[in-house]
Amino acid sequence: MTVFYLDTSVAVRILFHHSPAAASWFDATTGAPEHLLVSSRLLRTEITRALRRTGVEVQRRDEVLEYLGTLPVDHAVLQEAEAIVPAVKTLDAIHLASALRSGIEGLVLVTHDRAMERVAAEIGMRTLDPVTDDPGLA
Repeated sequence: MTVFYLDTSVAVRILFHHSPAAASWFDATTGAPEHLLVSSRLLRTEITRALRRTGVEVQRRDEVLEYLGTLPVDHAVLQEAEAIVPAVKTLDAIHLASALRSGIEGLVLVTHDRAMERVAAEIGMRTLDPVTDDPGLA
């Protein structure tokens, strides 16, 4: 089983139909029993804020969120985010820390954010960008 950690940079593109390639990857991945998608609870907040900014109904977030397992943001995750040494934005650090603290072996970070992809590689995480790569199902 492959477990994918979905980052906001891809989730928002899927939700707003900005990337047919990412949407296709999402549909194929969520439809395959050998794959699992997870993300931080933070994703719900980020998607909600993006929907409110654009005047779109908040309930649309479920088009993505209902297919994900949710990882909690707790004190340990925030401490892990603080401990990430390479420079990365705060919310990205929380996502990376959530993925690290999940303890899921072989987890693949799904992101379209180049800085996050770089830092993930520096700390030893596998990454996938379904927006620009031809990911298949990894």
